[in-house]
Amino acid sequence: MKRLVFYICLLQFAIAFPAMAQKEVKILCYNILEGMTNDSTPDKQEFVKWVKNQKPTIFAIQEANKFTKESLAKMAKGWGHPYSVLLKEQGYPVALTSKYPIEDVKIVLENFHHGYIQAKTNGINFIVLHLSPHRWDKRRWEMATILESLKLQGIEQNSVLLGDFNAFSPLDSTSYRDGKDVARFQELLKKYPKNNYLINNKDIDFQTIQYVLDADYVDALKALATASPAQAKTILPSPRRIDFIYISNDMLGRLKGGQFIVDDFTKVYSDHKPLFITLKPKS
Repeated sequence: MKRLVFYICLLQFAIAFPAMAQKEVKILCYNILEGMTNDSTPDKQEFVKWVKNQKPTIFAIQEANKFTKESLAKMAKGWGHPYSVLLKEQGYPVALTSKYPIEDVKIVLENFHHGYIQAKTNGINFIVLHLSPHRWDKRRWEMATILESLKLQGIEQNSVLLGDFNAFSPLDSTSYRDGKDVARFQELLKKYPKNNYLINNKDIDFQTIQYVLDADYVDALKALATASPAQAKTILPSPRRIDFIYISNDMLGRLKGGQFIVDDFTKVYSDHKPLFITLKPKS
């Protein structure tokens, strides 16, 4: 009888332990400006210290310029992540680091301006991307290609798309009615005539992001700001943004918090502001 009671208790513990072990997931995303070029400390220690203080579970990086697999792994260990993946060791790579093993890694470079990483960690599918900065038509193709690939693989759920999309969201369209961004791109075109920033040199492209919304992904920070109007300015301090974290619709119930981070470090070290979301433990 005692042995039976022991096995029952052991079984109950085994069932309960996974739930006890689950924790909130903090996902950090940051375009670090050409490999954190503004951090001149050895091994980017100011950057490492800042990331460590953020305590991310998973960290998606864009513009990991001049990083190697070894240097990324060393920095990642500095902020508490024993696992890391680098897209490439030249150009403008993206990267992914995590507290948990990174599995099912897919590196995609062919026909993409920068490329993207697709991988799974902590039970979540991640797509870390950096879309073309120069052509709206190229961005559309890149985004449509990524979404179609996910569909064909059957991993549209339990997924996070994040990074520098270099594109504006139709959810923010009213913020661009003043024409300032159109004028800025028209001036850039005079300097870089081979680029294609605007549709017919006069219209902003919102369709790149519309593809993501049509695929039933949720703009995580927009959802949080809409649900908490009093905190909207903290969550989204600027209506103009090209960095996003999108979660598949099935994950919406796990979304707990998040925002763009504006502090003494982020004001200086990159021309982008990092953003994060926090997810509740999976029930």
